[in-house]
Amino acid sequence: MELLESILLDSIKGKRDKLGIAEISYYAKEDSNVFISTLFNIAQYLIEDYPKSKRLYDIELIFDYIKDINQIKDKLDIEFIKKKSKKLEKRIDYIISEKLKNKKKAIEELKVFKEELIGFKNYISNNDHLESDFINYLLETPRNINYIDLVFDKMPDLMKIKDEKGSSLYNNIIEKYFTSVDNEEVNDLIYYKNLLLLMSTKTDFKVPEQEQKRILNEIIERLNKISVDKKRMKDNRYAIEALNNLKNIVVGNNSKQINIREIAKKYDIEVDFNENIINSIKKGIHLNKDNYSDRKRINDYVVSIDGENSVEIDDALSCVKLENGNYLLGVHIASILAYFDYDSEVVQNAFNRMHSIYLHEKSLAKDNMIPIFPLEFSSKYGLLEGEDRLARSYLFEIDKKGNIVNEEFAKTIIKNNKQASYDEINEIIAKGSNEEELNKTVNNLIKVTELLKNKYKTNEVYELIKESSESPTNLRVNRSGSQEIVYRAMTLTGNRVAEFFANNNYPCLYRVHSVSEKLNKKIESLINDLVETYGGDQKEKLYQLATQIYPKSTYDLQGGHEGLKLKHYCHCTSGLRRSSDIMIEHALEVCYDKKPTIEELADLHIEILEKRDLIKTKEDSLDWFVEDVKKTLRKHI
Repeated sequence: MELLESILLDSIKGKRDKLGIAEISYYAKEDSNVFISTLFNIAQYLIEDYPKSKRLYDIELIFDYIKDINQIKDKLDIEFIKKKSKKLEKRIDYIISEKLKNKKKAIEELKVFKEELIGFKNYISNNDHLESDFINYLLETPRNINYIDLVFDKMPDLMKIKDEKGSSLYNNIIEKYFTSVDNEEVNDLIYYKNLLLLMSTKTDFKVPEQEQKRILNEIIERLNKISVDKKRMKDNRYAIEALNNLKNIVVGNNSKQINIREIAKKYDIEVDFNENIINSIKKGIHLNKDNYSDRKRINDYVVSIDGENSVEIDDALSCVKLENGNYLLGVHIASILAYFDYDSEVVQNAFNRMHSIYLHEKSLAKDNMIPIFPLEFSSKYGLLEGEDRLARSYLFEIDKKGNIVNEEFAKTIIKNNKQASYDEINEIIAKGSNEEELNKTVNNLIKVTELLKNKYKTNEVYELIKESSESPTNLRVNRSGSQEIVYRAMTLTGNRVAEFFANNNYPCLYRVHSVSEKLNKKIESLINDLVETYGGDQKEKLYQLATQIYPKSTYDLQGGHEGLKLKHYCHCTSGLRRSSDIMIEHALEVCYDKKPTIEELADLHIEILEKRDLIKTKEDSLDWFVEDVKKTLRKHI
């Protein structure tokens, strides 16, 4: 159980997501007593180090796991669990009396925990407790949406349970939502809203029509009470907005029409742009590029490589061989802040949208893509062939060993010489091109890609899982010729820009991914075993399943990217499609283009914190929106 103990400690320390029911089942089948013993050993280890570690909350997470195991009732030895609990109680008494002595606060905290432990022992001893006890505990204690999502997938019947009063889970969450509105508890409101949105994406779940009508009537009654006149409407703006959001969620749950806008309302997703933004876009597009004398003109041959139907051409590449034998790689990114101020409504609205949303390509809906900028800008003012465009160019001089010997992050004016698709570049890689400059550029890019591939080794399990991703929103990792060129160039850029911020101790919105090497090996070994059993054609599906237990990347102000095996990494190459990249462009304007003041760094730090929190609030909703659209389509095809 050494591997298990390591995985559990990583989870408890926040280095990976909490174990899911599938993993718990796996370990409990092997030996539930050994599993539980491991959990208690970790709990005792954390208690022994208390209060130095200040990790009492982590100790409580141990019992989250044991309660989860209780769902596998036929695998448990209840008496064994009670015995381990009693032993831990005695250990707590000893630590309080012998080690803590005059540390009153620590003593009180451990006493509270001991009471919870006794309550836990009584809970685990009751074989007749209802499933509703478990699901209510699950919703209120870990508050881990991704974990709950996995539980609902594995045990969909839990969404249909009722408590001892006959009230449904959905209704109980609605009541908690109402309480959060009444008390203006913003964090609780967001959490319960996300739970309702999560349930609405599940094909196994449907709100009975009678219950839906009753809930809608209560929402309307509440709205009427707080909006009888203008003064009350003004005083209750927060509650009115929250109740209207709830109404959209409840109404949309049983929608029989494929209406992207109606589904989007449930998730607070904007589809259309207001008149101010449209007017600002039109004004911004007509800026006179000749006035940008401070910008560097890129005269190298430039080529963009995108999907066949790409609308937003936001990146392009150049690559020339220098006289000293090194290569100069240029990664050119369409600049947003060259056209719009960071504080403008256009840019802040893009942050609220977070990233462009790509729906299923077979969608029957009219809108199969929801951009963060109006298409009047993103489609017409990307890096189009033959047109001068304002950009941020990341220029890297790379030696024969793949080392970066010089770099520059310049404000530039570029002209895209060739707007190509992945297939077109693959054709040139295989057969060459009659266009000399294009042919030379592609050949140079291939050579640089090989240098970067040998220099920067990524995590293979991470790549395979990303390759297997079905999400149309994710930028997929792929290792074919043209896609490998783009992937390596963009990854290098994200790494070098992040290193600039880290080396100078400047604030940065990093892309963070934490995963232990042991977990990687465990997943790889498990999939290889299953491939041998079920055949190699199932490998991609198996890696899709692995995404359920594989930690996701997040945004934060510190941390490395273990999937890419990079100490620092950020998103900075897709400003037309991702708001996080605009944040980095703004940070470069503050920290790279000039020497920042202490006040500017403090403001930037606060701004990045706010944007990180905004992204964390919205990212699940965007994913569920895409799932909801797919679910609705399946009902109508």
